[in-house]
Amino acid sequence: MRKPTFVLLCLALLPALARAEESTADILRKSRERGAINLLDLSADMTLTTVDTSGAQKQQAVTSAARKVEGRTRSLTRFLSPPAVAGVTVLTVEGGKGEGDDISLYLPKLKRVRKVAKNQRGESFMQTDFNYADLGATGGTNEAGTVRKPDAKVDGHDVYVLTGQAGPESPYGEVTAYVDKQTYVPVKVEYTDKAGKPFKVYRTLEMRRFKERVFSSKSVMENLQTGSKTTLEVTRLEESKLGDDAFTERALERG
Repeated sequence: MRKPTFVLLCLALLPALARAEESTADILRKSRERGAINLLDLSADMTLTTVDTSGAQKQQAVTSAARKVEGRTRSLTRFLSPPAVAGVTVLTVEGGKGEGDDISLYLPKLKRVRKVAKNQRGESFMQTDFNYADLGATGGTNEAGTVRKPDAKVDGHDVYVLTGQAGPESPYGEVTAYVDKQTYVPVKVEYTDKAGKPFKVYRTLEMRRFKERVFSSKSVMENLQTGSKTTLEVTRLEESKLGDDAFTERALERG
């Protein structure tokens, strides 16, 4: 009777054992796909609410979708309101190994697409506390240089702790992500600037389940140096109906 019991116990432990053996790269990849920005194979309407140090509030509405094309994640973010920015669209294409993401910006008033240069990745994304480097969900972190630190607990979640140095085109120095072990949602991300001083903190405020997947449905990015913060909330979600062609510069040029 002991042998069957032992076998059943081993079977019960298999998921935990498999999870313990996951590589840093696996954890990092899964966490990227469960943040509030890169919702792979999904389409979402979101609200960005930015509050500056004086307490003044600004709200923007966007629609976002992400898809893997030829092995690389591509994401589209299109502004819906206010009218001054409606139609502005950002296409982010995941970079190859050791390369930064490729970012293109469509400006409807000029009816043209321009590249976001590497030295502009640290600029504010449409006057929010997110920047262009954040659109790739890595902050420009080099995956090969990311290391796993001892596990921890954050806001009641058992988390993996991953730390990496951002690339030269990123505004960040070191990026530390705290990834929930059960869902792979990044519950907290800490950023330093190039001088090593605390710069920003990203937190997941709410999680939501969509079919078999849990993701960050409400999050906040706080700039510790200026005191401003931007809350990002998902208001609608569905499976994306966009094909590969939609995630190209040619599609951007069509508006």
